Amino acid sequence: MVHRLTLLALALSSPVLADDFQTYIVGGEEATGDWPWAARVALDLGNGFENSCSGSLLNREWVLTAAHCFFNEDGEAMDVSTITVHIGSGPKGTNPTRRADEYRLHSGYDNEANPIGNDIALVHLSTAIEVSSLPSLVDDAHFDELLARDAMGRDEAVTAIGWGVTDPDNPTVSDTLQQVALDYVPFSTCNQSWNGFLTPVQSSVICAAELNPQDNETENTCLGDSGGPLILGNDPAPYIVGLTSFGSADNCQAGRPTVFNRVLNMVDFVEENAPLVDVTIESGPERYYGALGGQTTVPATVTNGSLRNTARNVMIRANTDDTSADASLQWSGCDDGGLLAGDDQCTLSSLTAGGHSSGQVEVSHDGVTETDATLALSVSSDEDEYRIKNNQAPVTVVFSNRPDLTVSAEQTSADLDSDGQGIATVAVRVTNLSTVNTADDATVELTLPAGTTARGDDTVQCDTLCWVGAMERGASVDFTLTLTSGTPESGTLALAATDQSGGDYPRDNNQHDMTVAYSGVEAASDSGDSGSGGGSGGGGSFGVGWLLALAGLALRVHPPRRNNRSR
Repeated sequence: MVHRLTLLALALSSPVLADDFQTYIVGGEEATGDWPWAARVALDLGNGFENSCSGSLLNREWVLTAAHCFFNEDGEAMDVSTITVHIGSGPKGTNPTRRADEYRLHSGYDNEANPIGNDIALVHLSTAIEVSSLPSLVDDAHFDELLARDAMGRDEAVTAIGWGVTDPDNPTVSDTLQQVALDYVPFSTCNQSWNGFLTPVQSSVICAAELNPQDNETENTCLGDSGGPLILGNDPAPYIVGLTSFGSADNCQAGRPTVFNRVLNMVDFVEENAPLVDVTIESGPERYYGALGGQTTVPATVTNGSLRNTARNVMIRANTDDTSADASLQWSGCDDGGLLAGDDQCTLSSLTAGGHSSGQVEVSHDGVTETDATLALSVSSDEDEYRIKNNQAPVTVVFSNRPDLTVSAEQTSADLDSDGQGIATVAVRVTNLSTVNTADDATVELTLPAGTTARGDDTVQCDTLCWVGAMERGASVDFTLTLTSGTPESGTLALAATDQSGGDYPRDNNQHDMTVAYSGVEAASDSGDSGSGGGSGGGGSFGVGWLLALAGLALRVHPPRRNNRSR
């Protein structure tokens, strides 16, 4: 199926020579077996032809994909009886198959007037399917973190997955699932590249591209990848941040950033059309402390972050990975109506959308040997989740009679003196994380770059050892380290904190390594995108600019091919 929008785009675009791209999702790699929740959505067009899109299994019955996949070349909606969904990332023909009995499109998607906004759909499987892991729709915290990254952090920050074409000159869907690492592109940059075309749909899109391809190889999504997920990193049970929607109509070359549907702003659509919830459990600090043979209290809160759906029979669990530490839930509102103690689980009968319930876990120690146990807090409910990744909250619980020291450092200046020596200053912070034990004689040992000497300031004296002294529970000490180098070249400074009176525990965070440079040249700041950028052109609605932008736009739907599915 060549979508009418694609036909118009290709008709308006300039010719592309086959030699202008390389045949490679394009430029990606096989992802066989890596993503058991991956989906291929096949639509039977009759007469031995089918259309193909990609997608993601959200739970046992619902698949997430792109809305534009469900229209034929005449703009007519496809009948659900034509849809078959293949679940898994094995080679084509080996994955379990399910018929679809329903599909639902976002109410804001308009295949005629606005085929690029709200490009999201849900497909219901006629028979449920179990897989070993599931993805999660990205939450606000992780999405905001992506937007705030600098240029280095955006490099290959996301991965696109799909069953689409690997050679645009031979538009046959791949026999193997493909994946490609892409760079996150801020909206303002992306919109400028699209001449302001994206302004009206800003809240429903996110962009990605490979900005620094190796050996000039094209790396991009292509035909048949529509609806496939754009995920954070390469976690096997990841956060999905986008769904492949459209890109440049240039045989899938990366002329402009590819545009993906922004799933964070589509959560209400998911909840409205599928009985899914978003139950999470959270605690406070990453670490809690107790003395040998003592106990510590870990507070926790369970929240139903759903916008409209109630979670029923919400099960809260707590356990540790160390037999020397025992966890006991103390939570009001559990099924027995009282305060549970001496148990590691309880059930709340229901939690309405936006509701929360707070309690605590008492963790006690047997007093034999010090430990840094992991307390695993988890929550589940009768309803399936669309953010299953947030159902667990691991917390470190430390039982020891020693402090827990950590050190961090940051270079603050680098100059050359009149003798040509390099003079660098480093801001150092030492912290005693323990809330129960003091440090009697904290120090920071320095491993200096070759040819370098060090001195402290008026508060902390240093040579190759910085003497910090006594530190109270939870206290921090800041001081300035001055480095002098006769050969001002970049080198590594290593700092290691300890307590000279018996050491500290655990020693998993005692060292900090950093590069000291004397060039005096700082990289230009490259702030993250807040999602509110505008770019040039555009406006509040689609018009002439929309038609002009079509000259470079092609939806990632796959054109009709002879049905060569394995049966």
